[in-house]
Amino acid sequence: MALAPHSRQCAEREGKSEMRPRRRLLGSGALALALSASVPFLPNMALAQPRQVLLDGAESAAMHNAAYDRGLAESYTSPETIGEMLQCSALWQRWSGILGSSQDSAFVSNLREDLSAARAEIRHRYWQRQARRDMREESDLSYFDKMHARAESWADSQAAGYATGADSEISSMMGWLATC
Repeated sequence: MALAPHSRQCAEREGKSEMRPRRRLLGSGALALALSASVPFLPNMALAQPRQVLLDGAESAAMHNAAYDRGLAESYTSPETIGEMLQCSALWQRWSGILGSSQDSAFVSNLREDLSAARAEIRHRYWQRQARRDMREESDLSYFDKMHARAESWADSQAAGYATGADSEISSMMGWLATC
């Protein structure tokens, strides 16, 4: 909820503090993440929810599928370093959690198979195993722990951005998942 800079200045001069809410489209996946009890920013999202317009589950799934397809088309790399593998593992784990907490069956059932909860769990475990396999070759556990913590933090920030429901954040999340 923000006023345009000019409007905010005018309202402040006139002693008005009324702010008009902006409408934001939230996909079902973003809503599920926002409503999840394990998300630290839940109070802000829960308070904002009544002012937001929600997309139909099938429409939201179609938007996610299209963003994932764009990510596949634009992805020219795949994870190579331990840090990248751990980031992919953590991001797929967050996506699995989003799907697991979604109460919109139309959203979940209309996602492409690559974005299914079952596939998310498989990819989470796959990238975690790849990182551990590569780590055995280097055997510096403090480095692995540091990279794991960084990957978890990064995935949390990606999930928090996704939970805002902004199209750019949803596209970003789908793009990263496509790369992974």
